[in-house]
Amino acid sequence: MKASKFRMMYRIILIMFALVYGVAAYPDGWSRFALLIAVIAIFMTIEDVLMKKAGKTQRIIFVILFALTFFMTFYFVFLA
Repeated sequence: MKASKFRMMYRIILIMFALVYGVAAYPDGWSRFALLIAVIAIFMTIEDVLMKKAGKTQRIIFVILFALTFFMTFYFVFLA
């Protein structure tokens, strides 16, 4: 098994675990920390798959989008 295939499987399992735990952890809603883990894992997977072929503009947009999503989720998890 190649390292890239292993990373992809690991991230998919991490995303599924975080989402399932997030739903099951609290009867009335999401586990906020599991939501943060899922957001990070989703962006890592997108970066690993799509950014190999992306140009400079797409990379900049991805980084800005990741930063905004991460900090909004971080604020929701720990500060709100």
